[in-house]
Amino acid sequence: MPTRRNFLALSASSVAVLGLGTAGLAACADDSSSPAAGGTGTPHSGGSIILATTAEPDSWDLHVSVSTLSALTLRAVYDSLVHQKRDGSVEPWLATSWKISADGRSYTFVLRDDVTFHDGTPFNAEAVKVNLDHVVAPATKSRNAKTLLGPYQGTDVVDEHTVVIRLSSPYSPLLSGLASPYLGFHSPTVLRTRASEIAAGGRALVSTGPFVFTQLTPGQQAVFTRRKGYRWAPKSVRDQGDAYLDRYTVQFLTDDAARVGALTSGQLDVADQIPATRLAQLRGQPGITLVSRDQIGAPFTYALNTSRAPFNDRNVRLAVQSGVDVRSITKGLFQGAYSNGWSALSSSTPGYDRSVENTWKYDQNKALSLLAKAGYTATDSAGYRTRDGQRLRATLAYAAEYTTEEQKNYHTALKDALKQIGLEVVLRPLATAQIIATLASGDYDLGAGAANATDASILRTLFYSSKLPGDGGANTTRIRDTEIDGWLDQALRSQNTAEQNVLYGKVQRKVIAEAYILPTFVGKRTYGLRSRVSGFALDADNLPRLADVWVG
Repeated sequence: MPTRRNFLALSASSVAVLGLGTAGLAACADDSSSPAAGGTGTPHSGGSIILATTAEPDSWDLHVSVSTLSALTLRAVYDSLVHQKRDGSVEPWLATSWKISADGRSYTFVLRDDVTFHDGTPFNAEAVKVNLDHVVAPATKSRNAKTLLGPYQGTDVVDEHTVVIRLSSPYSPLLSGLASPYLGFHSPTVLRTRASEIAAGGRALVSTGPFVFTQLTPGQQAVFTRRKGYRWAPKSVRDQGDAYLDRYTVQFLTDDAARVGALTSGQLDVADQIPATRLAQLRGQPGITLVSRDQIGAPFTYALNTSRAPFNDRNVRLAVQSGVDVRSITKGLFQGAYSNGWSALSSSTPGYDRSVENTWKYDQNKALSLLAKAGYTATDSAGYRTRDGQRLRATLAYAAEYTTEEQKNYHTALKDALKQIGLEVVLRPLATAQIIATLASGDYDLGAGAANATDASILRTLFYSSKLPGDGGANTTRIRDTEIDGWLDQALRSQNTAEQNVLYGKVQRKVIAEAYILPTFVGKRTYGLRSRVSGFALDADNLPRLADVWVG
C-alpha cells in the first residue's frame, strides 16, 4: 500500500504537531556521522542530481506551508536573515548583525548591501518589511510562519539596509524562527504583481538563494537550476559561492518501496525518508550510503485530552503511562532502528532535560491499581473496565491521509496494550478537514503526532494554555496549567539559554509527572545516497544543504 510520509513542520497549528500525526521524523547520525557524506574528493561544478521525497508540498508558498517537504524542496531557493547552526547558535546570513533591545521587544538588523533577488530586485529593508507583513496578513492565512514571528507588531524601515522588527512582548525564539525557511523572502516585485501565483509554484517563486525554481510538473516533479553570482552564504557553510550543481530535480514518490527501488536501481541519486523496515535492505549495499539522524523536536507522542473524561482524571492518565510497554513496542515495530522517547522533547533537541529519563516505566499491576482507584472496579463481558455501568473508552482521532504505516502500526499496538488493562481505544481516521475541525472542537480523547523543531521553545506551542487547536496552537492535551504557563512566559522573556533550559526542564518534568502525554518513539529522518553524490550534509533542521552537493 502506498503511504504518504508528508512530515509537517514546527507549527502554529495542531494540524502540524499532534493532529496529522506526521510532523517530522528527522535526524545523531546513524549510518553516517561525517559532516558530509556520500563521497570524497575536491568539489567541482557541473552535473545534476535527482532527489525523491514522499509527496508534493501542501503549498509552494513557504509563508503558508506547514510541511517539511516545502522546506526540503525550497531551502536552496530561499535564504533567511540568519542561519542556525547544528549547536543551536545563530550566525549572520542576509543580515550582517543585529541588536536586541533591553526589554526584548525590538530587534534591529543591519542587512547586506550586495544581495539581489533572482529577478534583479534588490534585497533591502523594504523587502524585509513587505515579506513579514505578508506573513501576518489575514489574506495569507499563514499557520506556521506566522507563529514563528511570535507577538509580531510590525517592521520599521530605518534606512535602506537597516530594519527594526517590533514585538508586543519579549519573544526569545525569534532568531530561531527567522532562521527558518518558512520566513524566507519572496521578491517584492512578485508580492506586488503576482502574489496569487506563489502557492501554485513554478516561476512565481523568486527569492535570493543559490538555485532558481525552473519547472513544475504538478504531482510529479520540480526542477531547479543554479543561479550565477551567488556570494552571500553563511560563513559556516562549505560553499561560499555559486552552487556546484547545474540542476537538481525533486520527484514526488509516495510509495516507500518505489522510492527505495528507484534508489537501488540507480534511477535516483538521493531518496528521502527511508522507513525503518527498509534500512536492513540498504545497509552494506555497494554504492549506497545512508545518512540518518534522530528527530529533533518532539518524539511521536500521544496527547491525552485533559478537558473531559476519562483523561481529566490523573489516575487514569497515570494508568495509561504505566499500562503501555513503549520500550518493547518501539523495539519490536522498528527492529531497534528507533530509540525510546522519554520526554516531550527528543534527546537531540537543545533544551532536552535528561533527568526525566527512567522516571516512568511499564507496570501493568500499577496501571490496574490506578484504574481501581479512579473507580473503574467492575469489568464488562468484553473484559473492559467499567464505572457506574459505563465502559472505560477513549477515541484516538488522526488524519488518515498523512499518518504513516509506522504510526498506524503504533496506534494498533497502543490499542492492544490498553485493552490488557481494560481501556478500549477506538481508532478514528479522519480526512484532513475533519481532523482540523475535530481538534479545534475538542471532540477527541487522544491525539497523536510529532513536532519538528530546532529548540525547546516548541513546548510553548504544545502546552501553553492559550495555544489550543483552532487558536493557533497545538495544546492537544488542552491543559490549563498556570505553573507551566509561568515557566514558559519566563523562558520567552529570557535571552539566557541556560536560564531558558532550566525553565523548559521544569515543563518537561511536569508533563510527564502529570501524564499529560505518552511519548513513544524517536524516529529518524534517513536519506539514501548513491556513491556519485558528494558533500551531502544536513543543517540544524535535518534538511540537506543542496548548494554544497557535487557529483563525482
